[in-house]
Parts: sequence; C-alpha cells; structure tokens
Amino acid sequence: MLSASTRLDLAKFGAAFATAWSRIESGFLKLECWQAYRESEASQSQAAYERGDIETARRLLQREAEADRSLYEEVDRRRLEYARVRLVQEPLSSYLGYELLSYRIRADMGERIEVVRCDPALRLPDERHFDFLLFDRHTALIHDYGAGDVGLQTGGWLTHDRDAIAGLEGTISKLRRSAVPLQQYLVNT
Repeated sequence: MLSASTRLDLAKFGAAFATAWSRIESGFLKLECWQAYRESEASQSQAAYERGDIETARRLLQREAEADRSLYEEVDRRRLEYARVRLVQEPLSSYLGYELLSYRIRADMGERIEVVRCDPALRLPDERHFDFLLFDRHTALIHDYGAGDVGLQTGGWLTHDRDAIAGLEGTISKLRRSAVPLQQYLVNT
C-alpha cells in the first residue's frame, strides 16, 4: 500500500492534513490502534496525568479540546460524517486511561468516538491495524510512530491511490461493525 504514497515529515504531515481537510465534502474517519503513545514533548496534560494529578490533566485536556471547537462546529454545520474508531486492549494501559479522559471531553463536545475491544494477545499496531486518517475517498494520511513499543509520531505517508484508500476504508468499515459508542464502552468498563 505504501508504494503509492509519499513520505512526509511531521510538518508536512500537518500541512497535508490541512489541505485534505479543506477539500472534504462528506466525511472524515480516523483509526487509532496504539496502546501506548507519547504525546508531544510539550503535553502538559499527559505529564499531569502521569503524576497522578487527574484534575489538572482534565482541565488541560478541556483547554486543548476547546482549540478544536470550531472544527466540531464545522462538522455539525456541514453535516459531515466524523468518527474516531479506537482499538482497545484490556487491561487498559496508563496511556489509554489518559486518552479516555480526553475522549470523554471531546465526546461531550460532539465528537463521535467508537470503541472496539481487541484480543489482548494481538500486537497492535499490525499489518492490518495501524493509525490512519481518511478524508472522503480522495486522501489518506497514515501515521508513522517509529519502531518502538510507545508511539511518538515522526511523520507519515500521504496517498491518493484509490486502491489503498479502498483498503483502508474496508478495514475501518469492518471494525465499525463491532464497535460500540464511547458512552456504552465506559458504562461496561
């Protein structure tokens, strides 16, 4: 799949996101698979969570989410499909505890978050399950988090290849059939 793609550094990945978002007409889908991830060095919310200061982490995450409020309003105004699909292995990693705190805030702001429970023996990410973004059926951005056990984004790949995008769309569609809404997942956890 990556043979029909362009490798991007982190800055170019961000620019490609902005360009793809500006062309979006119907939907945006996001798949997240990593069970351990390192937010940017400057992530005060993750540092607070790791210190056990959950209230400070929650307050900082709320502030971070507020920066995306206009995006959520645009999604609502334009009636775009917008969904984040999150693969979860239990017991939850510390990172996923932090991420669920963020998801609660973002779901309250209108983000649709769907959770798929996965076999804990599965080593995520794998060849079929990795982090990517789909913009309609015209663009896919595939994240590169390096080779370690903890993801730290170094850039990624951009593709407009119809076959690659169809494959990614098939993967996320299949996962969504077994997904539950975030609120349902939280009640049953």
